[in-house]
Amino acid sequence: MNEILQEKLKKLPSLPGCYLMKDSQGKIIYVGKAISLRNRVRSYFHGSHDQKTELLVENIADFETVVVQNEQEALILEANLIKQHSPHYNILMRDDKHYPYLRLTLDEDFPRLMIARRAKPDGSKYFGPYPNAGAMHRAVEVIRGIFPLRTCNGRTFRKNQRACLNAHIGRCKAPCENKISKKEYAEMVEGVSLFLQGKTKSLIRREQELMEASAEALRFEDAARHRDALLALQQVQERQQIDQGTGKGDYDLLAVAAAEDQAVVQVFFVRDGQVVGREHFFLTNAEPGMEALLLRRFVQEYYGGGQFLPAALYCDREPEDSALLAGMLAAQCGHKVEITVPQRGDKRRLLGLVSKNAEMALHNYLDSRQRREERGAEALDELRRLLELPAAPARIECYDISHVQGSHMVGSMVVFKNGVPAPKLYRRFKIKTLDGSNDFAALQEVLERRWQHGLKERAAGKVDRFGEFPDLLVIDGGKGQLNAVCERLREIGADAPAVISLAKQEEEIFVPGHATSILLPRTSPALQLLQQLRDEAHRFAITFHRELRGKAQTHSLLDDVPDIGPTRRKSLISCFGSLKNIRAASLEELAAAPKMSRRAACALYAFLHPETDGEAGKEAQERESNE
Repeated sequence: MNEILQEKLKKLPSLPGCYLMKDSQGKIIYVGKAISLRNRVRSYFHGSHDQKTELLVENIADFETVVVQNEQEALILEANLIKQHSPHYNILMRDDKHYPYLRLTLDEDFPRLMIARRAKPDGSKYFGPYPNAGAMHRAVEVIRGIFPLRTCNGRTFRKNQRACLNAHIGRCKAPCENKISKKEYAEMVEGVSLFLQGKTKSLIRREQELMEASAEALRFEDAARHRDALLALQQVQERQQIDQGTGKGDYDLLAVAAAEDQAVVQVFFVRDGQVVGREHFFLTNAEPGMEALLLRRFVQEYYGGGQFLPAALYCDREPEDSALLAGMLAAQCGHKVEITVPQRGDKRRLLGLVSKNAEMALHNYLDSRQRREERGAEALDELRRLLELPAAPARIECYDISHVQGSHMVGSMVVFKNGVPAPKLYRRFKIKTLDGSNDFAALQEVLERRWQHGLKERAAGKVDRFGEFPDLLVIDGGKGQLNAVCERLREIGADAPAVISLAKQEEEIFVPGHATSILLPRTSPALQLLQQLRDEAHRFAITFHRELRGKAQTHSLLDDVPDIGPTRRKSLISCFGSLKNIRAASLEELAAAPKMSRRAACALYAFLHPETDGEAGKEAQERESNE
């Protein structure tokens, strides 16, 4: 820890607030909140931490703090700072900036319904955010068909002017021509608000009453307008989800699932006792075991900013700082928001379904091609930064040696391109120059042969099996294996790529010229890619080794006899029963066996009886010499 950090830590106040951790380039890499800034920030630099926190602390070059009045203000400020800076080590909701809101401009005499990218404290009422933009646009079309609010902006809207085309086709009530009073328009605005809150039952009852009242007052045009709105609302209600028997009221059900460095929060939206929709949201920089913190971050980010919130959030577990969250949301929307974990009843039953949906969404994503590509890109970029490479390594080769006490020694080469295995480029090698067990020399032989093959292909003007050289070499082993490979590459004058080794016991990464190894957290995409490479190289090598060992165990003496192929070998075993009986047979008996010829029998007899100087041996030797 440098002197600047030490001085700053001494001056930290024991007050609530937020802290912003920065790296050596001054970029904000983490934002957190604290009841006591002094205690919380100092804790990062003392004691032991998990791997993720240790990695964060290693990259902290500076920090700054913001003091606030209380912890609730710190909670709100933390959410805003995370949205603003998207720090690398914070839990983030992916693509939140793309989720739009619907804005009802209540600050105008004749409000409009508009699409907005962010909720602002401007006197308007915001609904959302809507993760499904298509569904939002369909909702807007339905609303404008039932409640024809004006769509013109403030610059073009003037009283006592000629109405636009929307008024002539029934899509606007033309307040510019005084064809609707402020009271009647306000009723439409209230209807839009109820519709967006999911209260279609209340809206249907209201339109029914207004239709009947207008008919009794002989205002038949108004009655017809309310009738049309009533029919449209009834059609909308029929398309909604069926009643789940969860009781009346407005609330959301939330469940979280986490694996690797990803998490999913599944939300069911319940309005007037009906499940009217559901969505799932991905969060990054997550880990299993931190679900309470994940829920807190999700509630901060998703519900922070909107003015319409349900009366309750029912969660599958209690979010971190749930009381603070409830207070923050209540201050934001103007009514009490309950955050609880139901223990029994319909809500607990429905939460089980929400949890299953969260787990399925996460499982499907982790198994998807998109995830593999994203994970591969993350890993390659992390390797680029870790090894200080000029670019992400597009082609990575990994090598491993397999044998049993030096017998049947083989080497394997596996290739990953853009973070994905390329099995067609895998190669395997029989070790030719060694008799005993020497992994270092075996690796040197494999690398030298691989490089020679590559240079020959390039000299021939083609890039086939070995002509494309790797951007990164990974060796299965420790410092010894790494040094042996680097030494041989220098000897053959190879234009060597970056070379590292991965030792299995502690998953240490060794880099040439570095005295100490590199330890990455288990959730690191780079480490997981290297582990996948190493395991694939080991699998490929041991498969080849077992294949050779299996062939050796089933090798027969008859395999080495000239003129005795698989068919004759099978016939001899079938006829005589064993190699012992074949050896004891006479030349005539061998020649009389099925599939055998006199020539083959002589060759076999001479091979099995090299000490003989009899007629059969001579005949066999003569036949051999004549061939």
